[in-house]
Amino acid sequence: MIISIVGMAGRDWKTKEKSSIYYDCSILGKKSGEFCNSLDVLLSSYDDEFYFIGTQMAIDFQRELLTFKKKKCHFIVVEDDSLDDIFEKILELLQESTKTVLDITHGFRHQPIMAIFASTLSQFLERKDLKIIYAKEKERLKSYEYIYLNEYIEITQISLLLTGFIRTLNFVPVENMKLLNNKVFEDFSKSLLSNDLKGVEKNYELLSYEFVGLKKNEDLKHISNLIEKVEKELRPLALFGPLLHFQKYIFLAKLTVDKNYIIVAYAYIFESLREYCAYRFEEICSTIEFKDDYAKNQAVMTTIGNFHWANFGTEILKKHKGIYKKNKIEFKKVQKLYDKIRKRRNALAHINKSKDFEDIKRDLEKIIVKVEELYNSEVLKNVEY
Repeated sequence: MIISIVGMAGRDWKTKEKSSIYYDCSILGKKSGEFCNSLDVLLSSYDDEFYFIGTQMAIDFQRELLTFKKKKCHFIVVEDDSLDDIFEKILELLQESTKTVLDITHGFRHQPIMAIFASTLSQFLERKDLKIIYAKEKERLKSYEYIYLNEYIEITQISLLLTGFIRTLNFVPVENMKLLNNKVFEDFSKSLLSNDLKGVEKNYELLSYEFVGLKKNEDLKHISNLIEKVEKELRPLALFGPLLHFQKYIFLAKLTVDKNYIIVAYAYIFESLREYCAYRFEEICSTIEFKDDYAKNQAVMTTIGNFHWANFGTEILKKHKGIYKKNKIEFKKVQKLYDKIRKRRNALAHINKSKDFEDIKRDLEKIIVKVEELYNSEVLKNVEY
């Protein structure tokens, strides 16, 4: 499919005679030469189905000027000032075709611009084979040279995607990008929002390499500040290496609550507190065999809650029978906060019918502060057993 915005080019406005000028068509893989206008190039070079969009005046002008015989042509009349008509028609046509050439060389005022907007949106909705061409005037040689505008469209898309990524840490999947590896961003988002700590660390490392390439890419120099802004947003993750698990989880809890992923943040702060307790119980647990880390962490929390009647996780209580009595004050502080987090998290996992979002977020932010205070006070530093 060939789509072209129709204008009034093709005549000498003084003599009213049909004019011609040299068009360099090498980038299109077509024969260069003297043509009346860009529509003339398209009609002479392609055998596809044509859609010409323009005002009645422009279409009448071109039908009188050029020969459309033996070509399958559709003429779509729009009002000069109708932004919606141009936008909707371009979008509709692009969705119908799998392979399209869109020529925006001609047209009145805003028409080519609206075609660009529509094609940008179309590529977001469903990425197909779209080539956007423009005959650029070469003033010194008094000729035109075709160029592709696809890279500019992609830069616009990347700007929108990165802006959204900064705000949400989520990345809209857009396939077949040439200037950016969108899968790296997608994988990072999926890891972060699925509470996958190993995935976050692995994908952040891959993302760091991607940032190096993006900053070196000359095609993206116009959005270099935006790229640096995104990189800066994630830079604290570079310090993850030496951190303990509970410290990593609380960092991610802060990060996700800031981006309004409340249920995700609750999961991170919940695991952070469990990991902190397990860390303080390392020496106590060293002589006990557990099935896995989850079983060990469960045993630690069972001990802190003094849940002798639990179905599993009582290994520590059985081995160190006086441990709860010796550390009752400290354990109660931890258990009170742990219960609060668990109840809030479970409540949010069901439908919330009463609480306002901002109240829920403020409550979680206060909980995160209390968890940090608990860590800073080193409440479980010297557990007696």
